[in-house]
Amino acid sequence: MSKFSLLDCTLRDGGYITSWNFSDSAIRDMIASLSEAHIDYIECGYLNSLECKQDSTIFQNINKIIGFLPEARNSFFLAMADVAQFKPEDITPFDGRSIDGIRVVFYKHQIDEALEFAGSVKENGYKLFMQPMVTIDYSLNEYAALINRIAELNPYCISLVDSFGYMTQDDFRRYYNVVDNLLNLDINVGFHSHENMQLAFAVAQDVLNYNTARRVIIDASLYGIGRGAGNLCTETIANYYNSLLGFKYNIQILMRLINDYIMPVRKTKTWGFTPYLFLTGLYKCHPNFACYLLENHDVSVSDFEKFLLMIPYEMRTKCKKPYVEELYQRFII
Repeated sequence: MSKFSLLDCTLRDGGYITSWNFSDSAIRDMIASLSEAHIDYIECGYLNSLECKQDSTIFQNINKIIGFLPEARNSFFLAMADVAQFKPEDITPFDGRSIDGIRVVFYKHQIDEALEFAGSVKENGYKLFMQPMVTIDYSLNEYAALINRIAELNPYCISLVDSFGYMTQDDFRRYYNVVDNLLNLDINVGFHSHENMQLAFAVAQDVLNYNTARRVIIDASLYGIGRGAGNLCTETIANYYNSLLGFKYNIQILMRLINDYIMPVRKTKTWGFTPYLFLTGLYKCHPNFACYLLENHDVSVSDFEKFLLMIPYEMRTKCKKPYVEELYQRFII
């Protein structure tokens, strides 16, 4: 068995494009077909204590996911939980009928809360995946301190997360070496990327060529569907894996899913590389500075670059709509 695996996050990350609206039949077909295509890990959606509706990949509780899973469990099934949106007391004990693991996503200011939440995931018997956002926002010393704290929980996986799409191959290796030196060898390391600077595939290729004894899990989504610049494409990295390491993933099934479920979305919704999102990566800014500003204003690429340069460095990874509008009003004066 290869030490490299793929995780498809279409139903979760793609939800930023569809408002998590997927028909129940589509959810079932996508999960079953991704498993049939031999995708190792399938992220079924988000857990959210306050949300509950039909035809959605936002699930109010873990048991809601049971009816969407195939009888043959040839893949690991996961859901993501944002520590600000799902309560630890809402985690029901693992019984083998629903998801196998929970991905705990958190920002730098939420570390204590995330570790407490992660403890509940472990106590209830799920595989624990830790997803600290914006990896590169941590200094190497800060990241080492975080990894040491997470290591105490003995998680199944810790991911390096290129939230803003500007991590290079060297960046990945620097942070990977921190993890590799501090964790037990049986803990997986993940890589989640975005295409702001079109680096995701290049870094993922480097990962698959990396000489490591540790198991590595690479995230991707069908046709790269995801917020802003989108994600690494499942079909692209699956095909590269097949050519490099031997046939494993069924590309024909992935193409059928793209045709049936992603191409119809593409007719009315957009995602992927733009010069605006490239600039957010170049200046290490949150991509929502582009998304929010362009919702209401027609701004040239040149002016957008000048706008980004006026953002205080300490605010570049923090982005709220009112702040973007306030900055823009100052910019045009």
